[in-house]
This record gives sequence, structure tokens and C-alpha cells, in this order.
Amino acid sequence: MTEVARTRGNSSRVERGEVAEVAALGNVLKELFNRLGISQNQYAHRVHLDKSAVSRYLGGQRLAPQEFIDRLVAEVEEHVGVPLQLPAKEALRNQRLEALRVCNPAEFELESLRGELARSRRETDRAHRNIEALHALLEKKESEVRHVADDLTRLRLDWGASQQGLLREIEQLRKDLVDAERLRADAERRSEDLREHVLRLEEELSERGPAEDVPLEAFKDRLLRMWEEENFPEVARELTEAAWARPLEEVAELLRWLVGQGAGLVTPETLVTDVGRLRPVDDVVRFAPEVARLGAELEDRSVRTGVLDAWVAALSSRVTERNVAVFYQGLKDLESPFRSQGELVLSRAVRRAGTPSQAVGLIRNAVDGSVAPVRLSFTASTVAGRLRTDETFPFLVALGLREAGLPGVASNILAHLSLGRFASRTRPTVEDVRFCEGVHHLDASARDALYAFMAELGRDRLMGRFADRLYRGGGDDLRPIDHLLDVLASRDALGLLAGKAEDGTPHISGELRRYVDERHPSRGQ
Repeated sequence: MTEVARTRGNSSRVERGEVAEVAALGNVLKELFNRLGISQNQYAHRVHLDKSAVSRYLGGQRLAPQEFIDRLVAEVEEHVGVPLQLPAKEALRNQRLEALRVCNPAEFELESLRGELARSRRETDRAHRNIEALHALLEKKESEVRHVADDLTRLRLDWGASQQGLLREIEQLRKDLVDAERLRADAERRSEDLREHVLRLEEELSERGPAEDVPLEAFKDRLLRMWEEENFPEVARELTEAAWARPLEEVAELLRWLVGQGAGLVTPETLVTDVGRLRPVDDVVRFAPEVARLGAELEDRSVRTGVLDAWVAALSSRVTERNVAVFYQGLKDLESPFRSQGELVLSRAVRRAGTPSQAVGLIRNAVDGSVAPVRLSFTASTVAGRLRTDETFPFLVALGLREAGLPGVASNILAHLSLGRFASRTRPTVEDVRFCEGVHHLDASARDALYAFMAELGRDRLMGRFADRLYRGGGDDLRPIDHLLDVLASRDALGLLAGKAEDGTPHISGELRRYVDERHPSRGQ
């Protein structure tokens, strides 16, 4: 298959260096090439390629074929006299596969299958070697048995024990041999299946030829015919290709057409998911208003919710600390039926964060450069919700955001923890206990920093509810609330616990108020 076929649908963008994965591969290849210490023209002559092709491969303007990469690696190994480490070769191959996945998913699938076939063949070879070793060992043990039998008179005293031990070893080796032969048969069968799959896919790709420039209306008719013929896999494949290859205007029209078809054809969630996960980030941001407009127009709440959830899930799966600002800043002004797409994507990505530092990095990078104060209420609520599964997580994120210069978001997280729907003013709940344990399990410096931040905020309602939850959740263990009271007293901030609502209701429970009065009778009223 030619390089033009490999990158169909994206060739102009690849040539301009706009496909990040291809550009990144080019940078790696150029670093590798520079170790040769020769010009690109000289190398092109050496490997019998046009010098423009070598320049484009190294410049990330064309996806380099695997043969070019393998030849370049071999040239560098010969030049430096040291073989390239196997993990580095594997990483280079995976980087090319990632670029190929973006440029041509079908060719990527074929390459992946070929790699899997090669691994399967290596497993088969290992099984062959194992069987040969077992045969040799079996012959050796059987020879030992014969020698023991020949020397029966000399070894009469320990013959019984030796024979039984050897017979047991032989029996176990025979079982191992049966297992090894079964594994070899499985490996050979899998290799054959993979080989047939590769051949079928190669044949399919060779017959398909270049992508057809089918008008959108004709494309819709073709989808309907395939659906009526119950050729559902081909419908899904065609829609996936349309999601990444057709102009965004046509994709938007196709999305509305799918909605109009109702449940009779593929759901629109499938198309928005493919757009979100396959198109470049700039295309995704440009397509987002179409999703917002569609959500505003749809009367069926379940369809509207399904489309939006699929869109947000696809985008959030691509979010990293490096690109989160592009997603958040590009989508934050687009209102969904519920809230801005930018914050929906950000909150979903934060929910998937593995550590507090990753969550802090996502939020910090998302709002980097924002002039107005940022509160991110929905994202703060998402962070607070992690209390159910990791009691220290929301507190550590709040402290990290405070250090990152985002006190508004940090205080919003603490507000959701203290004033949210889990808070109770009557009796301890499971959430109260987890709240108290989360604070108690922080190390001493983090706990002091948390209490100091609460005092700096100076919000008596927030402080009152925070102290209430800490007091209730601790049960008979008064150390958490005592520590908080000591920190507040050292900062002359005990008066925050004397605050009242507009109707005169105290912000802390009567039981806690009496305890504070007993422990600190001179607190400010």
C-alpha cells in the first residue's frame, strides 16, 4: 500500500505538519538520523530514496513507512557500534502505530494484527524449544532409570527410593510434555487464525482502493440500504470513517440526520463519540457548538442527555495536563442544557484523576491565564464527591489549589464538603465519619495548613458547618475538633464559631457550642 493510501483523508494536514502524532514521530526520527552525521541528500542516495521523501519523513510532513524506520535504526546501530535497546525500538514502533491510527484506522488495525501475528509465531517457537528440551530431559531420565536397573545389585539398598523418585519425575515430565504440546497447538491455531484475519483484511483494503468522494445525500442513502440489509458492522465502519474524514459541516448535517431517523438507525451518540475521540483538537472545538445547538433543540431529554454524555466522555478521555487548557478555554463559553461544556469535560477528567496532584494540575492548567476569579462549582462538587472513595483526596486537592493560587476553587471544594447535601445538623452520618477520618488522616503539616486556610477565609457559616461535621464525625474521639479549636484560638479566630444566620440561627449546633464554651470560655462572642 502506498504512503498516499496510508494517509488518505489527512494528507494535506500531514503535509502541513498539523497531525501531532506524525510530527512527533518525525522529531524522533530526525534525532535518530542526526547521530549519523551526514546530510539528508547523502542518506537519500545511500538508501535509494528521493531526497524530498527523506526530508518529509524526518520533518513530520509524511508518515514514514516501517521499512524506512527499520533501515534508519540499522544504519544508526552500525554507525555507533551499539544496538538500539529493545524497549526503545518497541516505543518507536508504537509511536508510528499511534500516528498510523490517527491517519488511517484501517491500516493501523492491519499493522496491529501483523504485530500480534509475529508475537504469536514467537510464542509458537518458544513452545517448540520447550518441547525439545522436555524430550531431551525425558530421554535423560529414562536413561538414568535403565542404568539404575542395570546396577540393581550394587544399588540394592537404596534402589526402591531412587526408582520411585525417578518414576515420579518421569510422570511429571510426561504431564508437562502434554501441557506443552497443548500450548503449542493453541499457539499454532491462534497464529493460523491471525494469519487468515490479516489476509482477509489485506484483501479487503486492496479491493477498497482510494476513498470515494461520495456526496452526502448519496452516502445517507447507502447507509439506509446497508441498514435494511442488516449489514450493521459496515454501517458502523462507514460512520466512523465519516466522523474523521468528512468536512465538519457534513458531519454536523449527518448528526442531525441521525437524530431525525430516531431509533431506526445508529444512535447519534456513536457519531459524536467518534468525532470527539478521532478528530484533531481544533476540529473538536469547532464542532462543539453543533453539539450545544443540538442539545438546545432536542425535546427528548433522554436523547439530549445521551448525546451530551457521549460527547463529554469522548473529550474527557483525551484530556491531559498538557492539552486541558485547549479543551476548557475552547468550550467554557458553550452552554449545554445543564452547564458549560468546558466545565463538564474538565470535571469528568478530574473525576478520572488518579492522584490529588494530577487533579490539581488539570484544574490549574485549565484556567491558566484567566483574569476573572474562578470558582468552578461543578468541578469542585466532583472533587468533593471523591470523599466517598478516598477520604483525603478532596482535602489534598483543596490545599494544592490554594498553593497554586486558586483559593476560590479551593474554598468551593470545602464548601461542598461542609455545606453540601451530605451535611447533617442532627446525628452523625457515614459521610460525617468519612469527613472526620479524611481530616484526621492528613499529616500534621497538611492539617495545620487546612485549618489556617479556613481561618483565612473568614466565612463563619462555612467554618461553623466544617466544625460541626468534624465534631459529629469524631464521635468519642475529640482530638480532631480539639486541634481545630487550638489553631483557631492561636489565630484569634474562635469568633468565627459564634456566627449566626439572618434568622438568628447559630451556624454550629448547640452541643458543639457548649463544648467550645467549656474548653474556651473566653472565646470572642
